Amino acid sequence: MFSFGKSSYETKLLDVLQNRFFITARRNKILAKWAGGRLGYKESALNKYVRNLILSYLITPNDRKMIDRILLDFQKAHIKVSEKAIVEKIKAIEERIKAKRGNHVVD
Repeated sequence: MFSFGKSSYETKLLDVLQNRFFITARRNKILAKWAGGRLGYKESALNKYVRNLILSYLITPNDRKMIDRILLDFQKAHIKVSEKAIVEKIKAIEERIKAKRGNHVVD
């Protein structure tokens, strides 16, 4: 008899992908809020900046592109922040998210 249910491998893979999506989406929102705040955006301008960064990432999911966009925005605003500082911020945000999710995070 054929079984069309999910195998344990498929279930595990789905869990990993869902967790990765959640962490990335949450990370991007927090990172965009941090960058927008450093740029001096408040309220509706900050929300617009966050939406634009998140939409850009959804269209082309690429960490490099997001880092470059934030660096360019900082350069235009004459804010000195290194690429290394942004990468470290990303890592710190991800670690906080994983810690809050506890055992639910699968790497």
